[in-house]
Amino acid sequence: MLEKQQLRREIQARRVARGGADETAAPDAHAGRSGLTENLIAVATGIGATRIACFVGVRGEPDTAEFLAWARTAGVDVLLPRSLAGGSLEWALHVPGDLKAGAFGIPEPQGPAIVGGAASAELIFVPAAAVDTAGGRLGWGRGFYDRELARIAALGAASPAVFAVVWESEVLAAVPREPHDVPVHGAVTEETVHHFG
Repeated sequence: MLEKQQLRREIQARRVARGGADETAAPDAHAGRSGLTENLIAVATGIGATRIACFVGVRGEPDTAEFLAWARTAGVDVLLPRSLAGGSLEWALHVPGDLKAGAFGIPEPQGPAIVGGAASAELIFVPAAAVDTAGGRLGWGRGFYDRELARIAALGAASPAVFAVVWESEVLAAVPREPHDVPVHGAVTEETVHHFG
C-alpha cells in the first residue's frame, strides 16, 4: 500500500510541475492536448461508439474538454460520473453548461441518472495516476472506478472497452496491484494509443 501512495505522490508532483494542479496551466503545459484529443477520437471512432462514459480532467489530469466538444458535434452521447455516498458512481448525460462542483471539487453533471450507467456505453475512458503495459491501472486511492468497473464486469454481459487517459510519462512497465484492481484494455495519451493484451 505504501508503494502505491509513494507512486501517487510522485505522479501528482510531476503533474503540478507540468502546470495543471490549479487549473491555470502555463501556456506550454498542454502542448499535447490536440494530440490527446485526436487519439481519444481515434479510439471512439475505431469502435464506432455512439455512447461513451468519460470524465472531466482536473488537477493536472489530461484535459478531456476538447474531446467532449467533439463528441457533442459528432452526435456521440457522453456520460459523466457523479460521486455517491458509499464510494459508488452514477452517470448522467453531459449537457454543456450543466457541470457543477460535486464531491472532491470535481465537476459533475446535474441531469437525471442514466439507467445502466457506464455499462450502457460501448467505451469507457477512466482517469488514472498511471497504468502499466499489462493493463494494470493505479487510481488515486478512493476506489470509485475499481468498484464501477467490477460492477460492470459482474453484470455478465459484453463489457465496454475501457481505456485509461494519462500522460505518456505515466505509462510504466509495472504498477503495484491488489486483487480488487480492475485492469484496462488500453491507455490513451497525448502521443499514442496503447492496447494491452
